[in-house]
Amino acid sequence: MLGIVIVSYHSDERTIRFVRNELSRIGVPHRIVVVDNGVGAGNTSPLASLLPEADVLAADNKGFAAGNNAGAAWLLERYPVSAILFTNNDIHLSSDDVVDRMYRKLLDTPGIGSIGPEVVGLDGRRQSPEGYLGLWHRYVWMYYLTPFLSKEKKERLFLLDYPERAEEGSHYKISGSFFLMDADAFREIGMMDEQTFLYAEENILSDRLANVGKTCFFFPEVRVVHEHAQTIGASYDLKRRTWMQFESMSYYYHAYRHYPKWECRLVSLLFSLVLKLK
Repeated sequence: MLGIVIVSYHSDERTIRFVRNELSRIGVPHRIVVVDNGVGAGNTSPLASLLPEADVLAADNKGFAAGNNAGAAWLLERYPVSAILFTNNDIHLSSDDVVDRMYRKLLDTPGIGSIGPEVVGLDGRRQSPEGYLGLWHRYVWMYYLTPFLSKEKKERLFLLDYPERAEEGSHYKISGSFFLMDADAFREIGMMDEQTFLYAEENILSDRLANVGKTCFFFPEVRVVHEHAQTIGASYDLKRRTWMQFESMSYYYHAYRHYPKWECRLVSLLFSLVLKLK
């Protein structure tokens, strides 16, 4: 059985539409849980009566990772799920068999911990997969060296063209907007790291999976369209989102890539100057 987790934050209509228009197309036996973040634990979510197709959990908003963990734990405790689909509610499946094919590929291929499709934005450009970039390349050199680099050099040096060049197989990171995880692997790695509120979840999952000998697999035989930042974009402006992402990534680089705190603080200072000039 497939378990499906959706974290919904003040987006009831979008969540209902997504469950009924997109998830209803899945052929694999499945169970859906919607974590209604921000309603408050112990309260009744309006979605509970509006979405009989799903289990609905009312939760305090402790972040994206915590919400996904709550939904996954609910499924793992109650149903014999072999894989879990973590998905945003701003996704459109390009065909009816997207999830079915991902599910079979995951179960039939040893060594895969997580699997993601070709994820494209409304502009048709790929958003996944990604290669690994160190802290300085991602948050300092990418901005401070830009005036001295050609477009081609910048794309290669900072892996900006990586998604477009990527072929099927194992990669450092796949998109966190829509991906499947092996349920046993998810248990083994201790689920998601709740120290982040938003962002960096995929990076952390990648490292945790690598530590148990599992890979993140890119499966471009199937595709989804992602209406990027539909919910968070309504809650936070671009600068705030960018800084929130940096804070989560800084935690990741320190906790998982062992950058010392002083180095993360120095990069923080240099990156904050970039944001002030934007």
